[in-house]
This record gives sequence, C-alpha cells and structure tokens, in this order.
Amino acid sequence: MRTVAAIYTSPVKSFALQTPSSVHVGYSGIAEDRRFHLIDVRGRLLTQRQLGRMVLITAAYNVETERLTLGFPDGRQLENTVDVSEVVTTEVWGRVVQGAVAEGEWNGALSDFCQADVRLVKTDGICQTFDEHPISLVSQASIDFLGEKSGGSKTFESRRFRPNFLIDGCSPHEEDFWLGGVIRIGPELRLRLVAPDPRCAITTLDPATGERDFDTPRLMLTYRPSVRAPYFGVYASVKAPGLVSLGDKVDLHIPPVRR
Repeated sequence: MRTVAAIYTSPVKSFALQTPSSVHVGYSGIAEDRRFHLIDVRGRLLTQRQLGRMVLITAAYNVETERLTLGFPDGRQLENTVDVSEVVTTEVWGRVVQGAVAEGEWNGALSDFCQADVRLVKTDGICQTFDEHPISLVSQASIDFLGEKSGGSKTFESRRFRPNFLIDGCSPHEEDFWLGGVIRIGPELRLRLVAPDPRCAITTLDPATGERDFDTPRLMLTYRPSVRAPYFGVYASVKAPGLVSLGDKVDLHIPPVRR
C-alpha cells in the first residue's frame, strides 16, 4: 500500500525543511511553504544554488497569526510579524513573482549570516516561490534505487530532494508512470501529475550542512539520460484541496491516458 512517509515544507525558500505531521493543501499549494524568499542586492533570487549554507537557518511560519520565526546556527532567534515596505518583483525560473521587502531586523541578521547584502521578501500570495509547480513528490523506492546505482557508496536522504511529499510503498520511479493522471492522497486531496522534476546542483549538497558532498545529477544521468537535466520525482498541480497527514493512503485516482 502506498502511503505518505514524510511531509516537507520550508516557509523561506532554501532554508531548512520543516517536517509537519499534517498540512492543508489548497489550490495554490501549502500556505506554510515558500511564502518568503531572499533576494540579493541586484534583486535576484538567492537560493542554495548560490549559497548552500542557507539550509542552516530554520524557519517557521504561523499562517493564522502571520508570525515568522527564524533560527540561526549560533542560537540567535528572531520572531515577529513581517511588516513590509518596498514593492518588488522577483524572477523565479521564468515567472515574475510579486512581493514586498520585509522591514526591521530581518535583513540585517540575514545579511550578516550570508556575508552579503540580502533582503527578505514576502510574496503577495501563498506558496509563490516554487520552481515550476506548487507541489512536488518523490518515492522512497526511487531514492533507494539511486543509492543502489552508486554501487553502495552513497545512501541518500529524502531531504536532499526537498519534496513536499515522500511516498512509500512504490516501485522505483513508479511516480513517473502517474504523469498525466490524478492521484488521491487521504480522503480529499487530488493532485494532477503534470511534469517530471528536473534536478539541479542543490542535490549535490548535504541537506544537513549545505556542503557539496556528491555529484548526484551525474549519477542520475547514468541511468536516466536527458538533454535538459536529470529528472527525479514529479511535479503536481492541485485538482481538489484537502488535508494530508503522515500515513495517509496514496492511490492512483485517474490513470493517465496512454496513446
């Protein structure tokens, strides 16, 4: 039986992953996921691709009170509502995301950590700073199979791939065969599987430290060749919203049409 083995969110894009026991998934995604992001002095999106150690910062966001909490490796913690001022737009993989720059202590603390002038941006809508689609998922079997392809030299942790949902009980890369179909997670949520997930340099980083430790994309390409990028896991859009909890059953609700 396929089930939800883990749920991952990150209120600030590229910060450490949170592991809630349940989340509500709306049409735009998960409200606690990727509501904020960082930009550099030129207004460009900043992620682990440029600064792997961003993963050392923890973030928690309460949707009801709109309070954000950041925790830094040295023990410093900031917690407050996020007041904003300057309206900005950020290009996120070909999309223009609307938002506004945070006021107060946030930017000074984050700039000190990043050792560069950075600013925290709150997006106008929930879960706006996704790469291509609001929800991503991968199966534990695919991750385990990738480890086998390393000849036993590497065991991969699911956090390296930063999915929203980790699915157990599948065969390796079974999620690829759901593309074009609709899956049901729990009693309500329906996700349409819309695209394979192209992987980038973030998968080369240790998810606990942000340090580069393994050329994961190269290993993927040894058995999943692609001219664009190695694909691993899938993206989804939300067909019907709902609550998802750990252990919820995952079913192929509407199979894809094969031609």
